[in-house]
Amino acid sequence: MSEALRTDLYQLTMMQAYWKSGHNPEATFDYFVRKIHSGSYLITAGLSFVLDYIEKLRFEDEDIEYLKTTGIR
Repeated sequence: MSEALRTDLYQLTMMQAYWKSGHNPEATFDYFVRKIHSGSYLITAGLSFVLDYIEKLRFEDEDIEYLKTTGIR
């Protein structure tokens, strides 16, 4: 399994929906927090890791074959 499949199925089905409908290839994602449990600050880290992951994201032939077996069209 490649890194491309290390996500939840929801993200893959949303990616497929965008692709099938011909949406703009650019997408925006939000990070939402309902409640900060202590204090009033939220620190996030790892954005550079996420951006690097997305830039290098590729599906191998075996990934595509696996996804075909899920029955999602």
